[in-house]
Amino acid sequence: MKNNSMSYVRRALTDQRGQVLPWVTFGMVSMLGMAGLTIDVGHAYVVRSQLQGGTNAAALAAASDEYSSSTTLTTEANLFASSSGDANTNSYTTGSPTVESICVQALEPSGTTCTASSSPNAVLVTQKATVPTTFLNVVGIHSMPIQTTALAALAGPVNPWNVAIIEDGTGSMATADTDCGGVSQYQCALNGIQQLLQTIGPACPGSTGATCMPATSNLRVGLFYFPNVLTADLPAMNACSSMTFTEPAPFTVYTLPLKTATSYAPMTYTQGPGTWTASYEITYGAATTDANGFLSNYYDSASPSTDYLNPNSAIVQAIGYGQGAKTGCLQISEGGINLNGAQGNPGSTVLVNKANVGEGITYYASVIYAAQAALTAEQTAYPGSKNAMILLSDGQANTQWIYFPPGTLAQTPSQDTAQASTISASLGLNTLNTSINHSAYGAYYLSTANQEATALNANTGLYPDFFDECQQAINAGMDAQNAGTTVFTIAYGAENTGCVSYSGSHPDDYTDITLVALDKTPNVSFSLTTLSPCVTMEDIASSIGGGSTKSTFFGVQQSGSGVDAACTSSDQTVVGTAMNDVMKAIGSNFVKAKLLPSTLSYVVTT
Repeated sequence: MKNNSMSYVRRALTDQRGQVLPWVTFGMVSMLGMAGLTIDVGHAYVVRSQLQGGTNAAALAAASDEYSSSTTLTTEANLFASSSGDANTNSYTTGSPTVESICVQALEPSGTTCTASSSPNAVLVTQKATVPTTFLNVVGIHSMPIQTTALAALAGPVNPWNVAIIEDGTGSMATADTDCGGVSQYQCALNGIQQLLQTIGPACPGSTGATCMPATSNLRVGLFYFPNVLTADLPAMNACSSMTFTEPAPFTVYTLPLKTATSYAPMTYTQGPGTWTASYEITYGAATTDANGFLSNYYDSASPSTDYLNPNSAIVQAIGYGQGAKTGCLQISEGGINLNGAQGNPGSTVLVNKANVGEGITYYASVIYAAQAALTAEQTAYPGSKNAMILLSDGQANTQWIYFPPGTLAQTPSQDTAQASTISASLGLNTLNTSINHSAYGAYYLSTANQEATALNANTGLYPDFFDECQQAINAGMDAQNAGTTVFTIAYGAENTGCVSYSGSHPDDYTDITLVALDKTPNVSFSLTTLSPCVTMEDIASSIGGGSTKSTFFGVQQSGSGVDAACTSSDQTVVGTAMNDVMKAIGSNFVKAKLLPSTLSYVVTT
C-alpha cells in the first residue's frame, strides 16, 4: 500500500499532461487583448476616416464663402460637417466644428507676409470625436479621442462661366473717395475689377493664363462701359496704342440695342451729314478676344510684379494693374459731354440743345441689354457655360434726351434743328418712346419734369426713353435674369436722392414719374411711390431681400455728402464693405474650392 501511494505521488509530480492549460489560458488572454486592440483601434480608424471626410466637406463648403463673415463660414461648414443633423453626421462627434479664417503664406503674392490683420485667403476646419472601446475597456482604456483638420481655399480651377463686367464711366465717378485711399471712385472701381480677376485666377486649367484663349478656357470675361465709346477710340483704351482720341473724344450719345438681341456688335448710326459707330464693349475686337469680345488671358501666374495680371491682355490694358500702380487706358467721361458743339452751361434762358449739358448722363438699360446680348451669343458658342453680369455704379439714372438718338453728335445746320438718327448697319433702335421738347431748358431750370416732353401722354417709361430710366434699368436686369443670367450689382456711394418724382428739391430727381409695372413674370405693380439709386441697384440684382445663400447685391460706402449710408444688402455677409472685399466675394462664385496640405504655414486672422 505504501509503495502504491508513493508511486502515485511520483507520477503526479512528474506527469506533464495538462500543464499546457495555464499557458493556453495566458495565451488566450493575450490573443484576446491583441484582437481587442485590433478591433478597437481599427474601429477608431474607420471613425477617423469618416470624420476626416466630413471635415474635408465642411472645409470645402466654408472655403466657397471664405470672404464672408465668420458666422457665414460656420453656417456653411455646419451644413456638411459631422455633428448631428449635418450632411456627414457621425454619432461619435463631440461638439460643432471649429472654423477659422486664416491667411496661408503660400497663397499670398510675393513680398507679402501674412499677419493677424491680413485678409483671409483660406479656411481651417477642426472636428473632434470620442470612440468608446469594447475589449480595451478591460484594461482601463474606456475611449479613444480623435481629431481631424482640413485646410481649404479658393485655389481650384474656375467653373465654366461667361462674365460681363459693366463699369460706370460717367463724370460723377470722378469724385475722390477717402474711404478708398483718396483715389477717385472711378480708380477705386478699376482697382476692384483688378481684384476680381486676381480672385478668379487663371481661366485655363494647368496654364499660367497669359496664353489662355477663349476656346480652350473655362471662363471668359468681357468689359462693358457706359456711356458708349466711338469704335475708332477702342484701341486707345484696350491696347493703349494711342491716347489721341477722335473728336468729340471719345464718347457719344447712347446707342440703343434691341431688348431681344441674341448677339452684340457696335452699332452704326447715320446722323446729319455723318456716320458714326459706338460700342458699349471695350474689349470688342481687341487682340485675343473671341467673336463676341470675350477673352481669357487676363491672368499670368508668372508675373507677381503685376499682381498676377497679364499686362498684355486687352482688359488689363484698359483697367491697369497693381491697384493703381499702372493706370489703365480706360478713360472717364466728363461731367457733361459736349455733344453738340455748343459752349457754356445751361441756364434759365438757354435751351438744352444749345448748351454743353451736364445735368446727368447716366443710363443703364441700353448697356445691360448690350451685355446680355453678348452673353447670349457666348453661351451659344460654349454650351454648358453659365452667364453672369456685374454692374458697378452709383445707381442714379438721369440722362436727358439730348444724349439719345435723335439727339445730335454735332448740331448741323443749326442748334435748333432736330436731326433724326437712323441705323445704317446692325440691328437697333433709332427712336425714343417719348417725343422730345426742343424748347426745354436744362433739368435744373425746369419747373416740372413734363417740360422735357412735348406731350405728357407720350411718357411711357418703356425702353428706350428718357423718362423712368431707373425702372427701365430694373426691367433690363429682370430680362437678363429671365434669360438665365446671374446679375450682380454694386451700389458704390449710392446717393439719397435720384430716380424719383419731382418733389421741388431738384429737377434732376424726377426721371421716374410714371411708375410702370416691372417687366418680370408674373408682372407685379411697383409698390413704391418713389425710387432711389440704392433700390434701383438692388432690384437689378438677382437676389433681393435675403432670398439666397449668396448675395448678388452689394453696397460699398463712399466718403462725402449725400451718400446713402443705409445702402447695404439685407443679406450682406462680406467681411467689410471695401471695394476689394466685395470683389473677392463676387469672384468666389466662379472658382472651385480646393483642399490644401494642412502642414502649410498660416496665420489666424481677425
